[in-house]
Amino acid sequence: MSLKPGIHNFRTKIIKILRSQGVLIGLVLIIIVASILERSFLTASNLLNILRQASALGILCLGVTFVMMTGGMDLSVGSTVSLCAVVAVSMMNKYGQGTASNSAALLAILTVLAIAFFIGVTNGFLIVLFNGRLGETFIITYGMQIVVAALALLFTGGQFIAGTFGTGLYQWMSSGFVPIILFLSLAMIMHIVLAYTPFGRQISFIGANMDCARMSGIKVSGIRILVYGICGMCAALTSIIVTSRVYSASPLQGNGYELDAIAAVMVGGTSQTGGTGGIINTILGVLVLGVLGNALNVIGVDANAQLLFRGAIILVAVGLDMWNKSISLKESAK
Repeated sequence: MSLKPGIHNFRTKIIKILRSQGVLIGLVLIIIVASILERSFLTASNLLNILRQASALGILCLGVTFVMMTGGMDLSVGSTVSLCAVVAVSMMNKYGQGTASNSAALLAILTVLAIAFFIGVTNGFLIVLFNGRLGETFIITYGMQIVVAALALLFTGGQFIAGTFGTGLYQWMSSGFVPIILFLSLAMIMHIVLAYTPFGRQISFIGANMDCARMSGIKVSGIRILVYGICGMCAALTSIIVTSRVYSASPLQGNGYELDAIAAVMVGGTSQTGGTGGIINTILGVLVLGVLGNALNVIGVDANAQLLFRGAIILVAVGLDMWNKSISLKESAK
């Protein structure tokens, strides 16, 4: 039995709204429910806290977005955060005393950016070498995750590193609105690159159909290697913000960051197989996870129970991705 035209049109409109604005609707619903259950949720101090905490992960998610847009995956970003964290704090402890704090901070930041870029480029080179698709990128970056995690443990002897350096540029990186401004500024730049430049369009084309992109003359290998390098540098910036906030570093600092980043990017609507998505989507995904995590904490939900909510959101994101693909295939077949 077919639906009446009015009901069919209404259903079609609802589906279009859910496909285009589903993440934003979910974010608004979380905010409404949390503010009803706990009045302190909507206070200025709590909202600032949400944005500051989300900004560190958000910067990492920007790099992961670029990688996923090419149809790849990077599981090594969490370990990269850990390695960069212990290197940066160790350098600050050694060189950042007194008036040398600002120059040491600049040196530490540039050093970890270089280390992370090298890790990312190595990932990209290995993936290109084996002509890796989604499955191969998963395995290769998982192997790199283990290698980099081991380096972080060897570097510190498995020990926590407390900060002993002076105040200055390094701690300024996590103060007030600075991490929020850094996140949004970088997001704006990367959005412009992805949406409005030939390089960004080539990234999307590679994710949509790598073989066609190669036959079109796009330098697929070089772009993929560079994208992984960019992702690595985003991980380095995340490590700086996190360690400057807690004034310490651990060889396990970034554990789980890779899964949180992938989850946020997918929740935002970037496809796990590449080609569709974008930076604006990722910002919404980061806010959804950040607001949800904070709301559960404020309401007083047990930490173990919170994992259920996060897992459910990831499953919903995967389901929506598959649903969108099935609808797109039906539309293209008409």
